[in-house]
Amino acid sequence: MSIESNQFIETESSLIRKNKDFLIANKKEVIMIDLGENISIFRWFISSNFTWESDTVMYKTESLLNKIAAAHKEYDNGLIEQMLRDAAQRMRNISKGGMISNVGYEYLIAKAIELKDITEVEMEDSIKYLKNPYYEWSKEDFINRKEIYKTLINQKINETITDKNYQIIRMELVDYDLNQKKITKVLLSNNANLSTSTIKNYLNKYPELNDIYEVIRINSGTLKQLKAKEYNKNKTLKENSYNLLELV
Repeated sequence: MSIESNQFIETESSLIRKNKDFLIANKKEVIMIDLGENISIFRWFISSNFTWESDTVMYKTESLLNKIAAAHKEYDNGLIEQMLRDAAQRMRNISKGGMISNVGYEYLIAKAIELKDITEVEMEDSIKYLKNPYYEWSKEDFINRKEIYKTLINQKINETITDKNYQIIRMELVDYDLNQKKITKVLLSNNANLSTSTIKNYLNKYPELNDIYEVIRINSGTLKQLKAKEYNKNKTLKENSYNLLELV
């Protein structure tokens, strides 16, 4: 990534700032918002379950502090410094060997702030659902907020999958060439790259999809198939007429 393209790095905090007015205005109702698409961001995370071996501590600490500072360079230096101090403490907690002294951490933090405008950062993560940090939790829900977030995200993901599958099936139906072979659920399944059971479920669940499918099913087919269908139809009409004459 060039320095020119590194002028602004999207982070979760920058997205919160962009949507701040909406998040605050809906702090009593909205726990998270759907950004509409996966947005590439820089996200750092230090798990207390990880351990940094002594021979990697210096490199990992310096590299991550530099990236954190660069990703948040739009903030004032005081806020960045506090952010780096918090991150450095987490790094110290998982580092073996006591390789970096207090003075060493202070030096690395100051250096990261100094280099924040030229440090390259890759946005290796993405976010679609943004938590509302201003949401007013009840005492009962606040304790279970992690589970509530997890449940809501799973619901959002399922809704996204449902909408995506609906659009795929509808597009395959609308674009279907009636001069092709007669459409079937199996054929639609192959074209849409979805299971036959999924096709059946969506046709049963959404009458508008099933209506389109039925119109195409009746009118689709090769010329030979259409002629055969017309022949069978006329044959049936003739047979019915003969039966009526015999009855007369």
